Amino acid sequence: MFNSSSKMAKSNESEGVLRNHLAAGTQVKGDIITQGDIRIDGKVDGSITSKGKLVVGNTGEIEGDIKCITANISGIIRGVLHVSEMLKVQATGKLSGEVTYGKLTVEAGAELEGNYTISGKVKDISTSGQQQKRTSEKTA
Repeated sequence: MFNSSSKMAKSNESEGVLRNHLAAGTQVKGDIITQGDIRIDGKVDGSITSKGKLVVGNTGEIEGDIKCITANISGIIRGVLHVSEMLKVQATGKLSGEVTYGKLTVEAGAELEGNYTISGKVKDISTSGQQQKRTSEKTA
């Protein structure tokens, strides 16, 4: 009986995912660096670096530079945002600044302002898997 409950507690720790949470009503001035995921429901005035997922809740607000793997935005971000993989902006999300992302999903109602750049590789598009030959025209 006690073994099963202790296994459940250990399974969350053994996943290797560190989770951080900044609750609504909390304000931080300074930089945040985490090896795991982070959820912001309060206010941050500074940079955030996460080697995991960033979630900004409806009441969350960040002003500063952000680097993360994936992000899900329902609150407000002003500054420089670099998301190496997937960036999702919910209907209540507001982004303003310079944004670099791998993939982008935006719900209707979201507010986007600034410069947006796709990072990553551009795939070569060719028909039937063969390289298309270029022909040059000669002019007189």
